Order: sequence, then structure tokens, then C-alpha cells
Amino acid sequence: MMIERMAAGVGVSPTYIASVANSASHAYYEFTIKKRDGTNRAICHPSQQLKALQKWLLKNVIENLPMHEAASGYRKQKTIFDNAARHATSHFLLRMDFANFFPSITENDLRVYIRKTLALFSAWNRDDIEIFCRLVCKDSRLTIGAPTSPAISNVICFDMDSEISDLASKHGITYTRYADDLFFSTSTPDVLRQFQVLVEDLVTNLALPANLDLNRRKTKHSSKRGARRVTGIVLGSDGKAHIGRALKRRIRGMIYRIELLDPAARSSLAGLIAYAMGFDRRFLNKLITKYGHATIMRARKPDT
Repeated sequence: MMIERMAAGVGVSPTYIASVANSASHAYYEFTIKKRDGTNRAICHPSQQLKALQKWLLKNVIENLPMHEAASGYRKQKTIFDNAARHATSHFLLRMDFANFFPSITENDLRVYIRKTLALFSAWNRDDIEIFCRLVCKDSRLTIGAPTSPAISNVICFDMDSEISDLASKHGITYTRYADDLFFSTSTPDVLRQFQVLVEDLVTNLALPANLDLNRRKTKHSSKRGARRVTGIVLGSDGKAHIGRALKRRIRGMIYRIELLDPAARSSLAGLIAYAMGFDRRFLNKLITKYGHATIMRARKPDT
């Protein structure tokens, strides 16, 4: 059973795990950081005790569950460059965005997922399911700050990604998703605006997750005639993906406030630095000169 495995793996008792789970929603340090648009983002950082159990679940349970190929964010061996490169040769790009993505995924979504995929949880009993849900949720929702939230979102969105991918394929469109950002590209004109409506209808009628909401203010269409960007990567008219000055500024900004970054953002920062180095090795030296060797090493190793 899951609880016994976790107890043995972490070196604690099942009773201790149950105790942490029962008070998990109160075991977060909450603060806010400024988003690029000037609004605040709420971060909920778990206590050391809760975070240790979440990390065990991430490594031994969550990362072993199916995730769709279209989901590019927070995946081992995948970077924002991999996400962007799939759209580089297309002429037209559509970006759509989910509002309050992590908190929109609820404990009920987790329970529905487990019931739908019982074969994946055949060794679990009712207590395992209850404790799992309590350990990864705060007030019955995923939270920005828990190390488990990004991977769980990919797991819960598997059916959605499958449906959107199938729909996109029928229309000759390439689809990828990086966390709450959905990207669609094609070289056929006058397709994406009609396709946008189909995606909006699909998301509105999703059974799992049941509460996703598109932020229509962030929906954006672009083409080779203007600037096309995917997760900070510039798609050039030469059909290749390039790092731009905006991404370098983003990296510097994240390093500057590294103490305020949640685990998902820390992991993203490490990937961004690794990606940037692939284009410009001197960029790392410039970062070290500006912020110090110790800070940059921390930024490159998000678990330290």
C-alpha cells in the first residue's frame, strides 16, 4: 500500500504521515510576488515536513503516471525550446491561456481521475487515496508552490490534451501546452481563428478537469509578418527558434528574485539557463559576474 511504501521510503511512521496529511492545508507559508503584468501572484510554500512527503509522491507516484506528449512543461528531458521548436516552421501561431490554472484543478478532479484509472492504483486502499489528496492539495485545490502541482496538472490534463491534439490533427494544426499556455500553429491561412472557437467549446465542456477557464484577454494570434514567441522563444522567419533579449531579461529577473520563486519557477529557471547556454555560452559567465557563482549554481540546481 502507498502509505507503507512512503513511510519506509521517507523513514517515518504511517501515523506521522496521516498526521501531516490531516493538517496539510495549514502547513504553507503564503506570500505574493509581482507578475510581469503588475498584478500579484499568490505563492504557497509547503513546510519542510509536508514538502518531503510531496517530493516522495512526485518521484515515486506522480511522475510514473501517463502524461500526453503535447504537454511540454515540467517534464524531464523537455525544455521550453522543445515546446517552441515544434512551431518554428509554421506561418501562423495562436496562443491561448488558462486563468488560475493550478487552483482550478481540484481534489474532486483527482478523485475522478483515480476512479477512471483504477488499474494504475490497484494497490491503493481508501486511506491511500484520502491521504494522497490531502498531501497534494491545499483547501482541496492544487497550489502554486507545491512541488507536486506541475506534474499533477499534466496528469489530470491527459484527456484534455488528447482531445485537443486529435482535433488539431484533423485540421492540420500542431498543438503543444506548456503549463497554462496552449500553442497552436499551422501554415494554412484563415484556420486558427475558427479553430479558436472549437477549443473554447471543448474546454467549456470538459469533464476532467472540470473547472478550467480560458483567459480570453491573453488569446493572441500572430504570423511571420510580425513577432512570434512561444514561451519566450522567438520563432524566426528562417523557420528556426532563437533566444531573444526578452528571454535574457526574464532570466535575469528570475535570478534577482530567486528567494521568492516557488519550486515550479525554480525548475523553470534552471531549464531557461540551460537553454540559453545552448545558444550563448558567454551568457552564463555574464550571469556569474553579475550575481555571483553561488547564486547561479543555486539557480541551475533547483533542488538545492
